[in-house]
Amino acid sequence: MQKVAIFQHADGEWIGSMRHWFANKPFQLTTYRVDKADPLPSIAEFDWLLIMGGPMSTYDEINYPWLVAEKQLIREAIDTNKTVLGICLGSQLIASALGARVYPNTQQEIGWFPVSKIDAEASWMPDDLLPLSWHGDCVELPENARAFAESSITPCQGFYYGNRIWALQFHLEVEPGTVEAFLALEKNPLPETEFVQKEAVLMDNSNQLKQSQQAMFALLDRLYRESHLDK
Repeated sequence: MQKVAIFQHADGEWIGSMRHWFANKPFQLTTYRVDKADPLPSIAEFDWLLIMGGPMSTYDEINYPWLVAEKQLIREAIDTNKTVLGICLGSQLIASALGARVYPNTQQEIGWFPVSKIDAEASWMPDDLLPLSWHGDCVELPENARAFAESSITPCQGFYYGNRIWALQFHLEVEPGTVEAFLALEKNPLPETEFVQKEAVLMDNSNQLKQSQQAMFALLDRLYRESHLDK
Protein backbone atom coordinates (compact mmCIF):
# COMPACT_ATOMS: atom_id res chain seq x y z
CA MET A 1 0.00 0.00 0.00
CA GLN A 2 1.50 3.30 -1.10
CA LYS A 3 0.65 6.42 0.87
CA VAL A 4 -0.37 9.61 -0.94
CA ALA A 5 -0.20 13.02 0.72
CA ILE A 6 -2.43 15.67 -0.88
CA PHE A 7 -1.65 19.32 -0.15
CA GLN A 8 -4.83 21.36 -0.62
CA HIS A 9 -4.81 25.16 -0.47
CA ALA A 10 -8.44 26.20 -1.07
CA ASP A 11 -12.00 24.91 -1.07
CA GLY A 12 -12.81 23.21 -4.36
CA GLU A 13 -9.17 22.73 -5.40
CA TRP A 14 -8.80 19.05 -4.58
CA ILE A 15 -7.60 16.21 -6.85
CA GLY A 16 -10.75 16.17 -9.01
CA SER A 17 -10.86 13.34 -11.53
CA MET A 18 -7.66 11.81 -10.12
CA ARG A 19 -9.72 10.24 -7.36
CA HIS A 20 -11.17 7.81 -9.91
CA TRP A 21 -7.69 6.70 -10.98
CA PHE A 22 -6.61 6.04 -7.40
CA ALA A 23 -9.88 4.33 -6.43
CA ASN A 24 -9.06 0.80 -7.63
CA LYS A 25 -5.36 0.77 -6.81
CA PRO A 26 -3.37 0.05 -3.63
CA PHE A 27 -3.15 3.63 -2.35
CA GLN A 28 -4.05 5.34 0.90
CA LEU A 29 -4.90 9.03 0.38
CA THR A 30 -4.59 11.68 3.09
CA THR A 31 -5.49 15.32 2.48
CA TYR A 32 -3.75 18.15 4.34
CA ARG A 33 -5.43 21.57 4.29
CA VAL A 34 -2.21 23.53 4.36
CA ASP A 35 -4.12 26.83 4.24
CA LYS A 36 -5.99 25.85 7.41
CA ALA A 37 -2.81 25.07 9.37
CA ASP A 38 -3.08 21.29 9.22
CA PRO A 39 0.20 19.86 10.52
CA LEU A 40 2.34 18.70 7.61
CA PRO A 41 3.33 15.04 7.45
CA SER A 42 6.87 13.85 7.99
CA ILE A 43 8.78 12.70 4.93
CA ALA A 44 8.39 9.08 6.08
CA GLU A 45 4.59 9.32 6.05
CA PHE A 46 4.07 9.37 2.27
CA ASP A 47 5.33 7.88 -0.98
CA TRP A 48 3.52 10.24 -3.35
CA LEU A 49 2.92 13.95 -2.97
CA LEU A 50 0.14 15.74 -4.87
CA ILE A 51 0.35 19.54 -4.59
CA MET A 52 -2.82 21.23 -5.74
CA GLY A 53 -3.76 24.75 -6.80
CA GLY A 54 -4.91 27.80 -4.90
CA PRO A 55 -5.50 31.53 -5.27
CA MET A 56 -2.35 32.60 -3.43
CA SER A 57 1.09 33.25 -4.94
CA THR A 58 4.13 31.16 -4.13
CA TYR A 59 6.15 34.23 -3.17
CA ASP A 60 3.53 35.74 -0.82
CA GLU A 61 5.06 34.32 2.33
CA ILE A 62 4.14 37.37 4.41
CA ASN A 63 0.40 36.73 4.05
CA TYR A 64 0.80 32.94 3.88
CA PRO A 65 3.69 32.05 6.20
CA TRP A 66 2.93 28.33 5.93
CA LEU A 67 4.40 28.45 2.41
CA VAL A 68 7.90 28.37 3.92
CA ALA A 69 7.52 24.98 5.60
CA GLU A 70 5.56 23.58 2.67
CA LYS A 71 8.31 24.42 0.19
CA GLN A 72 10.92 22.94 2.51
CA LEU A 73 8.99 19.67 2.66
CA ILE A 74 8.50 19.65 -1.12
CA ARG A 75 12.25 20.00 -1.58
CA GLU A 76 12.84 17.16 0.89
CA ALA A 77 10.36 14.98 -1.01
CA ILE A 78 12.22 15.65 -4.25
CA ASP A 79 15.60 14.94 -2.67
CA THR A 80 14.37 11.62 -1.24
CA ASN A 81 13.02 10.43 -4.59
CA LYS A 82 9.32 10.60 -3.79
CA THR A 83 6.78 10.76 -6.61
CA VAL A 84 5.69 14.41 -6.80
CA LEU A 85 3.00 16.00 -8.97
CA GLY A 86 2.17 19.70 -8.82
CA ILE A 87 -0.84 21.40 -10.44
CA CYS A 88 -0.93 25.19 -11.00
CA LEU A 89 0.14 26.64 -7.62
CA GLY A 90 1.58 23.19 -6.96
CA SER A 91 3.83 23.47 -10.01
CA GLN A 92 4.96 26.91 -8.89
CA LEU A 93 5.76 25.58 -5.43
CA ILE A 94 7.90 22.84 -6.97
CA ALA A 95 9.75 25.43 -9.05
CA SER A 96 10.31 27.63 -6.00
CA ALA A 97 11.44 24.65 -3.91
CA LEU A 98 14.02 23.92 -6.62
CA GLY A 99 15.33 27.48 -6.43
CA ALA A 100 13.63 28.92 -9.52
CA ARG A 101 11.90 32.30 -9.67
CA VAL A 102 8.10 32.55 -9.73
CA TYR A 103 6.80 35.90 -10.97
CA PRO A 104 3.61 37.63 -12.14
CA ASN A 105 2.78 37.17 -15.83
CA THR A 106 1.89 40.16 -17.99
CA GLN A 107 -1.76 39.12 -17.67
CA GLN A 108 -3.91 36.30 -16.41
CA GLU A 109 -4.54 33.18 -18.48
CA ILE A 110 -7.98 31.77 -17.65
CA GLY A 111 -9.72 29.44 -20.06
CA TRP A 112 -9.51 26.46 -22.38
CA PHE A 113 -6.47 27.48 -24.41
CA PRO A 114 -4.08 25.38 -26.53
CA VAL A 115 -0.95 24.13 -24.81
CA SER A 116 1.83 22.93 -27.08
CA LYS A 117 4.05 19.97 -26.29
CA ILE A 118 7.73 20.86 -26.74
CA ASP A 119 9.39 17.72 -25.39
CA ALA A 120 8.70 14.22 -26.64
CA GLU A 121 9.35 12.83 -23.16
CA ALA A 122 5.82 13.97 -22.30
CA SER A 123 4.43 11.03 -24.26
CA TRP A 124 1.27 11.03 -22.12
CA MET A 125 0.30 14.44 -23.48
CA PRO A 126 -1.64 14.73 -26.76
CA ASP A 127 -0.39 17.19 -29.35
CA ASP A 128 -3.77 18.94 -29.51
CA LEU A 129 -4.28 19.38 -25.77
CA LEU A 130 -6.81 22.07 -24.83
CA PRO A 131 -6.66 22.16 -21.03
CA LEU A 132 -7.96 24.63 -18.49
CA SER A 133 -5.47 27.30 -17.49
CA TRP A 134 -6.27 29.46 -14.48
CA HIS A 135 -3.22 31.37 -13.35
CA GLY A 136 -1.51 34.74 -13.29
CA ASP A 137 2.03 33.69 -12.39
CA CYS A 138 4.87 32.24 -14.43
CA VAL A 139 7.86 30.12 -13.46
CA GLU A 140 11.43 30.13 -14.61
CA LEU A 141 12.75 26.70 -15.43
CA PRO A 142 14.60 25.19 -12.46
CA GLU A 143 18.17 24.05 -12.97
CA ASN A 144 18.34 20.49 -14.36
CA ALA A 145 14.61 20.52 -15.16
CA ARG A 146 13.16 20.32 -18.67
CA ALA A 147 10.15 22.21 -19.97
CA PHE A 148 7.61 20.08 -21.83
CA ALA A 149 4.83 22.55 -22.65
CA GLU A 150 4.15 26.19 -23.50
CA SER A 151 1.23 28.42 -24.46
CA SER A 152 0.84 31.79 -26.14
CA ILE A 153 1.55 33.89 -23.05
CA THR A 154 3.04 31.32 -20.67
CA PRO A 155 6.53 30.24 -21.81
CA CYS A 156 6.71 27.38 -19.29
CA GLN A 157 3.36 25.61 -18.94
CA GLY A 158 5.01 22.57 -17.42
CA PHE A 159 8.33 20.92 -16.59
CA TYR A 160 9.71 17.70 -15.25
CA TYR A 161 12.67 17.04 -13.00
CA GLY A 162 13.99 13.51 -13.31
CA ASN A 163 11.44 10.76 -13.82
CA ARG A 164 9.13 11.26 -10.84
CA ILE A 165 8.67 15.02 -10.54
CA TRP A 166 6.13 16.62 -12.88
CA ALA A 167 4.84 20.19 -12.64
CA LEU A 168 1.80 21.35 -14.64
CA GLN A 169 0.61 24.95 -14.77
CA PHE A 170 -2.70 23.77 -16.25
CA HIS A 171 -5.50 21.78 -14.63
CA LEU A 172 -5.79 18.24 -15.98
CA GLU A 173 -7.71 17.20 -12.86
CA VAL A 174 -10.80 19.07 -14.04
CA GLU A 175 -14.21 17.42 -13.78
CA PRO A 176 -17.83 18.62 -13.75
CA GLY A 177 -18.03 21.38 -11.13
CA THR A 178 -14.37 22.43 -11.30
CA VAL A 179 -15.02 25.67 -13.20
CA GLU A 180 -17.78 26.63 -10.79
CA ALA A 181 -15.46 25.96 -7.84
CA PHE A 182 -12.70 28.09 -9.35
CA LEU A 183 -15.11 30.93 -10.11
CA ALA A 184 -16.25 30.87 -6.49
CA LEU A 185 -12.66 31.53 -5.39
CA GLU A 186 -12.39 34.69 -7.49
CA LYS A 187 -12.74 37.78 -5.34
CA ASN A 188 -13.44 40.05 -8.33
CA PRO A 189 -15.20 39.60 -11.68
CA LEU A 190 -12.97 38.07 -14.36
CA PRO A 191 -11.16 40.71 -16.41
CA GLU A 192 -12.20 41.14 -20.02
CA THR A 193 -8.96 40.40 -21.87
CA GLU A 194 -7.81 38.26 -24.77
CA PHE A 195 -6.64 35.44 -22.54
CA VAL A 196 -9.57 35.34 -20.11
CA GLN A 197 -12.64 33.58 -21.46
CA LYS A 198 -16.19 34.51 -20.56
CA GLU A 199 -18.07 32.32 -18.12
CA ALA A 200 -20.30 30.85 -20.84
CA VAL A 201 -17.22 29.65 -22.73
CA LEU A 202 -15.63 28.30 -19.56
CA MET A 203 -18.76 26.24 -18.86
CA ASP A 204 -18.95 24.72 -22.35
CA ASN A 205 -16.36 22.07 -21.69
CA SER A 206 -17.58 18.46 -22.00
CA ASN A 207 -15.06 17.56 -24.73
CA GLN A 208 -12.20 19.20 -22.87
CA LEU A 209 -13.08 17.43 -19.63
CA LYS A 210 -12.83 14.06 -21.35
CA GLN A 211 -9.52 14.87 -23.03
CA SER A 212 -8.06 16.26 -19.81
CA GLN A 213 -8.99 13.16 -17.82
CA GLN A 214 -7.43 10.89 -20.43
CA ALA A 215 -4.17 12.86 -20.28
CA MET A 216 -4.28 13.01 -16.48
CA PHE A 217 -4.71 9.24 -16.21
CA ALA A 218 -1.92 8.65 -18.75
CA LEU A 219 0.47 10.76 -16.65
CA LEU A 220 -0.55 8.95 -13.47
CA ASP A 221 -0.01 5.60 -15.23
CA ARG A 222 3.50 6.73 -16.09
CA LEU A 223 4.24 7.87 -12.54
CA TYR A 224 2.91 4.57 -11.23
CA ARG A 225 5.30 2.64 -13.47
CA GLU A 226 8.21 4.84 -12.49
CA SER A 227 7.45 4.44 -8.79
CA HIS A 228 7.75 0.66 -9.11
CA LEU A 229 11.07 0.52 -10.96
CA ASP A 230 13.14 0.19 -7.81
CA LYS A 231 10.69 -1.92 -5.84
